[in-house]
Amino acid sequence: MRKLFLILSFVFTASFLLANNPLFEQANKLYAEEEYKQAIVLYDSIQQKELQSEELFYNMGNAYYKLQNWAESIFYYEKTLKLNSNNEDALHNLELAQLKIADNIEAIPSLFFEKWISSIISFLKMDYWAILCVFLLWLSFFVFGIKNLSNFQLPNYLLIALLILSFNTLFFANKQYHEKIKQKPAIIFSSAVVIKSAPSFNANDLFSLHSGSKIIITDQIGEWVQIRIANGNKGWMLKNNCKEI
Repeated sequence: MRKLFLILSFVFTASFLLANNPLFEQANKLYAEEEYKQAIVLYDSIQQKELQSEELFYNMGNAYYKLQNWAESIFYYEKTLKLNSNNEDALHNLELAQLKIADNIEAIPSLFFEKWISSIISFLKMDYWAILCVFLLWLSFFVFGIKNLSNFQLPNYLLIALLILSFNTLFFANKQYHEKIKQKPAIIFSSAVVIKSAPSFNANDLFSLHSGSKIIITDQIGEWVQIRIANGNKGWMLKNNCKEI
């Protein structure tokens, strides 16, 4: 939980600094003037200062999209969604960029309850779930104090309901935290990559992936990584063919 709040503090601080960064305003001006390469140079200089922001990543994705660099645009739209999975503009532009790449990977359909849980978890950002959790916990303590230290009558189920909601919001925040931190999504940047059955050049060829395709890194042995794609296929490839989101 402590790590979660440290990350939230960092994101809030970075967003505030970015909003007051003259380089960001200058880069946006260059983008408006269709000077996309120059805008990317400034955006990247801000990123090198570790100022992460969905606005920064979204603008970088748009700039690369204008330059028809599909892998980079997908990479930065994904980074935007990693900070805010409900960014509708990034979701829409990501779909457009994915239409430009060679691979059309259909995801395994989720069960209805998995979609339901996922939609609830993504309803709010991780930081909002954490704030709501703290608020509900304090409200629970307040109700507990009133119930035990005064003659004011409150329904017995109220405290139980507040505690259940508190733990649910904590679960949602923690779930988003683990999805963002523990999972290792990446984007293929090589023009074509042959996925192997084992971490060896002599292993059997399974399938190929191309620039812009999204993968999940599940394991690593030396310079080789085991990957999984949306349709469930797995295999091994050299890590230098991709870039982690």
